[in-house]
Amino acid sequence: MFTIIILWLISVSFVQVQPKEKDLKTSDSWKGLWFPHPPEYEYKTKNILNKENSTACDNGKDKIDVDYNPKDKRSSYNYLCLSNNRTKYQPNINTKALLSEYFIPPAYQPSMKCLDEKIHYSESLPTYGPYRPLAPKYGVYNYLPPQRWLHSLANGAIVLLYHPCAFPGQVDQLKAILQRCLYRHIITSSQLLSPQYPMALLSWGKSLQMSVVDATIALNFIKENAKHGLKQKQKLKSDNYYDVDLLSEAHLLTDEEDLIICGYNDVM
Repeated sequence: MFTIIILWLISVSFVQVQPKEKDLKTSDSWKGLWFPHPPEYEYKTKNILNKENSTACDNGKDKIDVDYNPKDKRSSYNYLCLSNNRTKYQPNINTKALLSEYFIPPAYQPSMKCLDEKIHYSESLPTYGPYRPLAPKYGVYNYLPPQRWLHSLANGAIVLLYHPCAFPGQVDQLKAILQRCLYRHIITSSQLLSPQYPMALLSWGKSLQMSVVDATIALNFIKENAKHGLKQKQKLKSDNYYDVDLLSEAHLLTDEEDLIICGYNDVM
């Protein structure tokens, strides 16, 4: 039997080591002898891609409430800060950035799930796992659910998450750094973040959580991990994207393949 995915946590000189967490488990965890997926996986995946534009699977508009319903007032919880909580998320210069890395075997292929099936993540901050077939447009969102931005991570993007109660000045600083680094980025509020670390940069299999923005640490993370997803070497051509609650689209810096990473930050 092939080895199950092993969780490794590493630290570098400028970050704090994260305590060991449980292995990532999702609702589609397989229990067979096949790795990374059973023989019928390729057939099922092709069927999903063939009906990607259909309502039954994922057209980015219908049945999306399984992950997030922007028309439901209760969903505003995802992007609003309650006034009595804001003081808990103040930046603390004594809190070191926290880098977490998961070893993902090269053969691992996450499944894509249509909207008739829910996707759950047991990790507090998922950086790999199953996601929706329709990728989101790159840019800034009022709120984008993890079932969408995980697809972006698989495509080699960097995702910036910030808690709605995070200090606005710190969030704006981190946004500016990322937006000057690469076209393939997602920025969204998220309740997944803790008061100790109200901001995070994510790549496929990695996360960097922060209380206070350190430009050098943030730039190093982006440079080292951008375009490191599953599909980073593929030319992604699609006329259909998910854009619910998109506030502004990302702008090209070099080209869609992000030939140069963080070039604009280097000269500023």
